[in-house]
Amino acid sequence: MRIIFICNEYPPRPHAGIGTAVQTIARGLSKRGHQVTVVGLGDANEETRDQGIRVVTLQMNTLRYVGNLLSRLRLRRWLSAAAKAGLVDLIEVPDSAGLLPFGINDCAVVVRLHNSFTVVNKLTGEGAGRGISFYERCTVTRNRNWIAVSNAVMTLTRRIFEVSPERGAVVHNSVDSVPSILPELPDLPGRFVFFAGNVRRIKGADALAEAMRDIMTERPDLHLVYAGGIFKENGRLISETISEILGPKMKDRVHFLGRLDREKIWACMRRAKVFVLPSHIEACPLVVLEAMSCGVPVVFTKYPPGPELVVDGETGLLADPFSPKDLSEKISSILDDPALANRLSRNAQTAVAERFCPGKCLDATELFYEECLRA
Repeated sequence: MRIIFICNEYPPRPHAGIGTAVQTIARGLSKRGHQVTVVGLGDANEETRDQGIRVVTLQMNTLRYVGNLLSRLRLRRWLSAAAKAGLVDLIEVPDSAGLLPFGINDCAVVVRLHNSFTVVNKLTGEGAGRGISFYERCTVTRNRNWIAVSNAVMTLTRRIFEVSPERGAVVHNSVDSVPSILPELPDLPGRFVFFAGNVRRIKGADALAEAMRDIMTERPDLHLVYAGGIFKENGRLISETISEILGPKMKDRVHFLGRLDREKIWACMRRAKVFVLPSHIEACPLVVLEAMSCGVPVVFTKYPPGPELVVDGETGLLADPFSPKDLSEKISSILDDPALANRLSRNAQTAVAERFCPGKCLDATELFYEECLRA
C-alpha cells in the first residue's frame, strides 16, 4: 500500500503522544514493505527521511483569522495532487486539530481517534476555539473510517459529535520494548514516585501532590519527581501550587525535571518505586504502557480507559483521580508491599508484550486499511 500520514508532531519535531504513535506505526508499516509518507504543517517547507519514510513539512500560514484555513487548504491541495497522480492509496489523519476538514477524492481516508480538543474541552467544561472545533467536527463527519486508540475515545467521539463511523475499529497504541541500556541520571533521588506528562491539573498533577503529602511525611527518604512541561494555570505556575501543597519542609524533595526525551523518561521509570498518572481524561496514553514495559508498578485512573489498559490488582492499580485519599492508599500499598510491587511489575511487562506490542497494532491497522480500500 501507498500510505500518507498527516501529522504535525512527527519526531524529532516537538511532539507528544500522537507524534510518537504515528512514528511507531509508520516505521512498522515501512518495514513491512509499504510505501509510507508523512506530511504535516510546520514553520518552513522542508523534506527529510526517517528510516526510509519520506517526511514532508508544508509551511503553515500565520495570517490572523484565515491562517488556519489557508494552511488546511494548502495541505488538501498537496494531498489531492498526490491522489490524482496515483501516488497514494490511503491517507490517515488524527482527529486532533481537524487537519482534514475537506474530503479527498480518489483515495480512502482514515481518522485515528486520539481525543480531539473538542472532546477534551467538552468534558472539562472549557470552551474549545470555534475554529478548531469546526475543523475537528468536519474531519470526523466527512471521513467516516475511524480507528480509535481505545473503546473510551470511540464512545466519547460518537457521543459528543453525535455521529457514528461507517467503518470502525479499536486498535490500542503500542510500545516497542525498552532498551536495556539507558542514559545515566545521577541527580535522581534514591527513592521516588514518578509522574510523566504535561504538569497540569487535568493530568492530576496537583491531586498527586495532595496524595503524596502524608506519604512523604511518613517516609522522610521518599521524593516526588515530575517530568514534563510545566503549565501556568489560574495565573500561576502549577509547580508553585504543588510546592505550596507539599509545604516548605518538603520543598527539597519535589523535583521538576521539565521536558525530557523518551530514553531519559524510561531511565526515570526504571528507577522509580511507583509511576502515577491520575489523569482526568486520556485516550490510550503511551506513557502508561511505557511504564508498564519498564517494570515500574503503575497507578492509573479507574475511569475509562483505565480498565482497558490496566487490570486492577494484576497489572497495576486503578484509583479515583479526583480523590487524593484513594491515590494515597494505592501508592502506599505498593510502597509497603514489595511482593505486590514485584507481581504487578512482572504481570504488566507480560501484558504489554502480549497486548500492546507493535506487531499486534500493525496487524489490526493493515486489516482495517484493507477493509477501507475494498469499500
